[in-house]
Amino acid sequence: MLNLNIILISVIVPVIAFFFESYPRFFNRKFGVDIWTHLLYLKEYHKQKGVPKVIDKGFLVPGEYDYPPVFITILSKFPIKLVEKYEFFFSPFFDSLHLILMFFIAYHLSGDFIVAILTQILYLLTPIIVLENSSATPRSLGYTLFTIFIFSLFMFAQTNLVLFFVISLIAGVFIFLSHRFTAQGALFFVLFFSINENNSIYVVSYLVSFSLALIFTNGLYLRVLRGHIGNLKFWYNQIDYRFSHQILGNYKKHKTQDFVFKLYNQFLKFPPFVLAITNPWTLPVVFYLWNMHQLTPLLRQTLELVILSYIISLLVIWVPKLRFLGEGQRYLELTAFPTAFLSAKLLIYMLGTSYSNLFVVIYLGAAVLALVTIIVIQRKAIIKDTLRTLTPEMESMFGYLKSLKNKPHLLCIPHQITTNTIYHTGCPVFVNADYRNIEKISEIYPFLKIPVSKALKKYSLDAILLNEKYVSVKDLKIKNYKEVKRFGTFVLLKLNK
Repeated sequence: MLNLNIILISVIVPVIAFFFESYPRFFNRKFGVDIWTHLLYLKEYHKQKGVPKVIDKGFLVPGEYDYPPVFITILSKFPIKLVEKYEFFFSPFFDSLHLILMFFIAYHLSGDFIVAILTQILYLLTPIIVLENSSATPRSLGYTLFTIFIFSLFMFAQTNLVLFFVISLIAGVFIFLSHRFTAQGALFFVLFFSINENNSIYVVSYLVSFSLALIFTNGLYLRVLRGHIGNLKFWYNQIDYRFSHQILGNYKKHKTQDFVFKLYNQFLKFPPFVLAITNPWTLPVVFYLWNMHQLTPLLRQTLELVILSYIISLLVIWVPKLRFLGEGQRYLELTAFPTAFLSAKLLIYMLGTSYSNLFVVIYLGAAVLALVTIIVIQRKAIIKDTLRTLTPEMESMFGYLKSLKNKPHLLCIPHQITTNTIYHTGCPVFVNADYRNIEKISEIYPFLKIPVSKALKKYSLDAILLNEKYVSVKDLKIKNYKEVKRFGTFVLLKLNK
């Protein structure tokens, strides 16, 4: 039985995690890319008095709202100015709830609250998790729901208690309505376990959850599905340019100041090594392979979950034709909890053997390296970031654009400032509102395939909003242009007729 002391202990690490994941934003409050898209949609949510249908204001390629609706619905319960100011608290909050949940699951599986606490600590020391919780996104919510979904199915497979199946359905519905990647990743796992265990209940739960998501949203989820498929099709065709510079091309041919893109490109060089760094707790799990026959059915399923996620990650990173399925390391994010749990359980077990000192040294070394990696990522990718941050120079340019009576139609370089520009200036920007129409911008994103001057003429664009820290005016290779306004590295360019 759980007592009050254990319940109180379960929240210690989550509280620490909340501040550890959010503190970089106190130094860089205006960091983020996706948050401006969510805020634009949030405005439309209030304007249309519910989940938006059409998104057209500011988007020169308009479309339908095709994001899962749960996250924006949660944000809508707070004043929009409050969300804008404190959005960076949402993801760490959901992750803290996940940490509390994993404590009780780990406690149930092991019967040892030391293992449960250690699981939380190892999860918190997983570098791959930290960057994802730096701004408001539905990822941590999706991963929390995945944990509930998959472990409920494991429990149902072992006990046949209908309650666990019902819980899996509830979590499954919310997965579909919260986070596309989680829904996509869950599909691979349910297919594997249905085949591996010759038990269709995994696929049945997934399909019933999908059907209920359609029914409960009165068909709205079809928009989400169309967008998801559109996104996959787009990246299947454009994956060679996924981490290319929008103007200069492949990063291998030039230097970049973008720390995040540098990091992602390292993943393509030797995936096993990089994945081991981003989640070092996958390595201790290897020890279980020699004793799989001694594991309980539930622990064996947990081990298979981790191994499968690692294999999928490697395949998606290593095989070029599979990279459209998402950044490979994200599949490890889905199983960061079971990975931490198995590693924690192994350490506690090894403390009772003659190898205890060796394992303590290995784990402490891995923990220190993980902590250093996390702090470096937080410092370089968040605190010191300028390419994904609303800088004072950028704010000055936005203020100028907002003051214009006749709003110019803009081509933004880099593309990642598009929705930021719409949100703060009201200017129409050449960007897609949904993923069904993303192909319409394929000539300028992710890599410019036609001359800049031709792009402006073809898409009836009036000006270029350029961050010269990303690329110089010279590199645009345009002639007869006028510099309309400049604030530091931000420059507004207009071609002379």
